[in-house]
Amino acid sequence: MSFKLDIRKAIEASATLLRLTPHRRMDRKRLLALLYLIDREGLKRTGRPVVGGKLTAMKHGPIHGEVYDLIKGGGKDQASWSSHFDNQDYRVHLSSDDLRVSALSRYEIDLINEISTAYAGFGTWDVADVTHATGEYTKNFRSGTSTPIPFEDLVEAVGRKADTSEILKDAEQKEYFDRLFSGQA
Repeated sequence: MSFKLDIRKAIEASATLLRLTPHRRMDRKRLLALLYLIDREGLKRTGRPVVGGKLTAMKHGPIHGEVYDLIKGGGKDQASWSSHFDNQDYRVHLSSDDLRVSALSRYEIDLINEISTAYAGFGTWDVADVTHATGEYTKNFRSGTSTPIPFEDLVEAVGRKADTSEILKDAEQKEYFDRLFSGQA
């Protein structure tokens, strides 16, 4: 059990990051790395990631696999994603500026801005290198594969191992209420 991808927060977090850049575009590797670092820091501080979703250890670092699929043009939420973003070579471009931020809390927006500022002077591959040094990535990466990162490994790596059962129970409750209020319960 882990926190499922919150597509609204993924879109809003990505848009928030892209609005901080010139021309509202960013290398997709950088975007994926920053989203990963944001979720990691959110989990460390509050016991909850911002975006959630399945995490994957790949050659160029850990990423949100579902967000990567959206960037590449796939996934069940592709229509929602594509209404705000398009790809330009290996860059993601915020193509629609009418997106209102309503799913993210003030705290989450501040965290996004904090992480963006912290890595503003880093090149794309320097940010990727930071993600390569995380414990959950080094524990799960296997050369030549894309390997799922168990949520429990991330919880442990951010120093919240003692809180694992409470964090997993929170994820389960969030999923239940998300289904309940979406009419899918």
